[in-house]
Amino acid sequence: MVAGCSAPNGTGGVVAGGGQAAMVAPTPPDVTISPSDRAAEVPLDAPVKVSSSTGSLSTVVVTRVDGAPVPGAFSPDQKTWTATDGLDPAASYQVSVTAAGVAGTHTSALATFATISNVTGRLLTDATPADGDTVGVAEPIDLTFNTPIARAQQPEIIKHLKVVSTPAQVGAWHWFSDTVLHYRPAEYWQTGTKVTVSANFHGVNAGNGVWGMAGWSQSFTVGAKHVSILSDVTHQMQVYENDKLINTWPISMGKPGFETLSGNLIVLYKADKVKMKSCQTFGGAACVPGSANYYNDYVYYDTAISTNGFFIHSAPWSVGDQGARDVSHGCVNLSEAHAITFYNWSLPGDVVQVSPTVNIADINNGEADWQTPFAQYDNTGVTAAAVTPNSATPAGA
Repeated sequence: MVAGCSAPNGTGGVVAGGGQAAMVAPTPPDVTISPSDRAAEVPLDAPVKVSSSTGSLSTVVVTRVDGAPVPGAFSPDQKTWTATDGLDPAASYQVSVTAAGVAGTHTSALATFATISNVTGRLLTDATPADGDTVGVAEPIDLTFNTPIARAQQPEIIKHLKVVSTPAQVGAWHWFSDTVLHYRPAEYWQTGTKVTVSANFHGVNAGNGVWGMAGWSQSFTVGAKHVSILSDVTHQMQVYENDKLINTWPISMGKPGFETLSGNLIVLYKADKVKMKSCQTFGGAACVPGSANYYNDYVYYDTAISTNGFFIHSAPWSVGDQGARDVSHGCVNLSEAHAITFYNWSLPGDVVQVSPTVNIADINNGEADWQTPFAQYDNTGVTAAAVTPNSATPAGA
């Protein structure tokens, strides 16, 4: 007679009272979902994340209840899934998860959450160059937002922008104001470069209750290298294409008191006819018909080289002065034939170097893209891979 028995080789569990213990079942994997189940007023930029510390995620599906799935990505070890897009306002979302653990165990989880409904505005962007444009080698990417971007939110805006150039060229972003953001390459774009700028602002907080609701993408091509060098000493304009001198023309620039803007400028846009008004530009005595500096005339074949109204244009009335002296009110005067040739040849983003005058381009008149050394250009605080031109007031004939 024996008091009790035990399984051979210890394969059975023994309890203190002499009975046989049951096998301990493996623990199913844990699952954590953020935002938590039934969360309300979730911000549109809240990270949607699913994780398992003791298992691996098999499936994760996050869907707007009345819309499409939210895209996301798994970590390499399959323990984490993170959404790669933002959320919509006043929307309900469902999160469905399965995870696999040891010994064939599985866990299924389901959660729902709802986003904020108090959205005061939608972030919109005016971007140039336009999709499909062909531009000059100095063309920056200009973004103008429909609302001031709070300084605290500006880095987030940069993180959701992407510029891809082929061939690859280094560039950087620069905030000119809380609504104006530019991008330029370190050196002039290479001729033939293809550039795509894209933004994924869906769910991005612009501040003051304004949120991004969508993304966009635009592409442009860089054309031939056009560089024009204008000298107020020789009163000549040298025009180069792909580093070859193709034209030398006499010019007349701004007379004393009306000096032409000088510096590293670019062609902004072209207009075949512009009404130039001295009163609108200068005011005071220039508003009196018959006074020395009064004018109110249409001027033709206008190539804009600044955001504050300086043009290269046709000036048949000053042909006798061109090449000899300055007589304009700030614009660059060419003969009609030369102005037509330049107008037809020019691309937005062409280089126009004007020197030397006392009216030097800087950030105050919107011409700082190529006036600022590239090492000082990036003011975003984020490592990166002004005025609407047509609203400018003409500087004068």
